[in-house]
Amino acid sequence: MIKNIVFDMGNVLAQFDPALFCASRVKNPRDAVLLQRRVFASVAWAQLDRGVITKEKAVKAMEKQLPKKLWGHAAWLVEHWYDHFRPDKKIEEFIRHLKEAGYRIYLLSNAGLDFYDFRPSLKALAYFDGELISADVHLLKPDKDIFLTLLKKFTLKPGECFFVDDMSANVEAALHLGFKGMVYTGKIRDLALALSEAGVAVQPSI
Repeated sequence: MIKNIVFDMGNVLAQFDPALFCASRVKNPRDAVLLQRRVFASVAWAQLDRGVITKEKAVKAMEKQLPKKLWGHAAWLVEHWYDHFRPDKKIEEFIRHLKEAGYRIYLLSNAGLDFYDFRPSLKALAYFDGELISADVHLLKPDKDIFLTLLKKFTLKPGECFFVDDMSANVEAALHLGFKGMVYTGKIRDLALALSEAGVAVQPSI
């Protein structure tokens, strides 16, 4: 029986499009693509999410992969990336319904310590019973250990958890441990149907 719904953050609770964000900073499309690759798809970005590197060191690492003309843009993106984070009101309302139906709600997200700066903008978190951020535990999805850490921290059983994430590798890792789950593509009805099929009492028409 599912008792707990575990949500990812990026492109689940809030929308974030790195390509669009980079394109808003520079006029040249090639520069935008390069910024996206060297900033948001970089090893340094993953290290920020893991909580093992400072922003200053991350920027220095990114600069080594970029032409000098883009250094300032890379530093700005690292410092202000969550300005482009857009909380999703529909998922917030849906989570409220789940909470009112008696389900416990948790957050499991790959995110750096900047999370605590933009956390107040995520109104949906008011309905959450607990949060686990990758930078706090130095682990990243889809590493099984971050899921095991979540289970231990909140005394959860995998068979009683449903995991919602926009990345298939993360959902697959959760399924392998005994969670149920789905890859979220932004459609509330699909999420409601998947939860209903897992035995969660929620109306698919929401």
